[in-house]
Amino acid sequence: MNKKIALHIITDGQHSLHEVVHFVTKFEPYISYLHIREPSCTASELFDCIKKLKYAGFPLQKIVINDRIDVALATDVSHVQIGYRSIPVAIASEKFSNLKIGASIHSLEEATNTKANWLLYGHIFDTASKKGIACRGTKLLQQLVSNVSIPVIAIGGITPQNTKEVCASGVSGIAVMSGIWQANDPIEKVKEYASQLKEWEDEKFR
Repeated sequence: MNKKIALHIITDGQHSLHEVVHFVTKFEPYISYLHIREPSCTASELFDCIKKLKYAGFPLQKIVINDRIDVALATDVSHVQIGYRSIPVAIASEKFSNLKIGASIHSLEEATNTKANWLLYGHIFDTASKKGIACRGTKLLQQLVSNVSIPVIAIGGITPQNTKEVCASGVSGIAVMSGIWQANDPIEKVKEYASQLKEWEDEKFR
């Protein structure tokens, strides 16, 4: 059976929510999940954004809300991403057992005994948003994947050109932020990533 590698797109906080809605409704056929990561937005703004996405036909099951569990509960979104500014994963998992929770981690030690449903791990390659911080690389990524029993999503410096290298580490998905939002044509760039994932799947499992 083919293993489909999920494509996660993360908003970058640099575009208006109106732009986000405009673009992601066009992305939707090509992506697995949209992570709404907008730390400067209010709960009300996020609530309205998700309502607009839903009205535009974007499936709620494809939405992941970063940090704001309250907004997820209010909008019937079942996926949340927990980071270092959030409440602990164990508490969120205990108190909100109906939610599927992702944990953002940077080491194998952080992955031990987590209550998360998936892990977001990086940064894999050098990226402008992490200047001066050493990247983890695909060797450590593969080590992490081999030592955990839950899906691992790789993030950080992933381009269409190195997508297959990341897939070879055994990840369940890749996450992209600046690679999409800083592109001249974000919609075409999403298609490039999706095409590389499809090629990987076809080559690996044919």
